[in-house]
Amino acid sequence: AKGEKADRPGRPGAAHQRAGAEEEARGGALTVGAARAGALLERQLTLARTRAHTAALEALGSSRFHAVADTVALLASDAPLDEANAARPAGQVLPPLAELANRRLAEAVEALPLLRAGHPYNAEALVHGLAATSAADAPPASERQDAPWHQVRHLLRLRRYALEVLDQVWQQPDGAGGPGGSGPGGSGP
Repeated sequence: AKGEKADRPGRPGAAHQRAGAEEEARGGALTVGAARAGALLERQLTLARTRAHTAALEALGSSRFHAVADTVALLASDAPLDEANAARPAGQVLPPLAELANRRLAEAVEALPLLRAGHPYNAEALVHGLAATSAADAPPASERQDAPWHQVRHLLRLRRYALEVLDQVWQQPDGAGGPGGSGPGGSGP
């Protein structure tokens, strides 16, 4: 009768108390285990970070890095210049070059496969994407499909740089625009 009384609803019995104590003991063990795992992971990450830092410092001090840095510096100082345009003012030389960049961008945008790319399900792209390449050195089908988009992205960047340079060329210290009084805000290129 005493056991029946303890197992009635609303009154916890000895079995329920034992189960609660076991759960509490397991929860405590999980917490200690999680703390140990976290500490181990932290030690491993610290060691990996230290090794990576050491490797980066060694690479920066290597002769290969200095050779690359020297080559980049030489390329920047020995930029190939067009002898015919070297003596002319930048205001005369740069606008035709910027116009060329603008024209190349417009041609590349016209060549984009916009009709094919405008469909949410492009079965042709899926077929080409799953197809194996014909030669070992041929680019994958996905790269061939993305090539026109990457070309436009590249030409857009070149055009933006050209416009930035033109903006600097057209700005005059006295506040007037470029040749003929037209600047970036006026009717100039």
